Amino acid sequence: MPNALENLCEAIAYPDPLPDGATSYRLLVDGGEVVARLLGSRLVLSRVLSRQEEHLPKLAGYAAGRLLKEEAVLAWDEREGACILWQDCAVGASSAQLLHFFKIFLASCDWWLARVADLSAEQVSIPEMVIMP
Repeated sequence: MPNALENLCEAIAYPDPLPDGATSYRLLVDGGEVVARLLGSRLVLSRVLSRQEEHLPKLAGYAAGRLLKEEAVLAWDEREGACILWQDCAVGASSAQLLHFFKIFLASCDWWLARVADLSAEQVSIPEMVIMP
């Protein structure tokens, strides 16, 4: 009987085969990596948003408002040394529910990655006041 991770890969029509009995797998999606792992009775998706710790306070300012719109959660992962976004669902979800869960998570990732891009652009912008010779 397939596990929730195998069901997810089948529901999203992931092209690469999943190793037999895998409980964690890195999916290459939209030019990035989404980690899918089974943790007890939950299937957890996560994606690294930024490895720059200084981004965390600014991103955290968005988190409370985003929790009202989505179920994805912003966190700092010490093991990864990165700001991540994660979301989970029940391992017993149907194929349709898994597909919906995956699409919603990717949409959340897109929003958060756009905020990270904004932060990165702010850091390299030209200062507002420049003294010219």
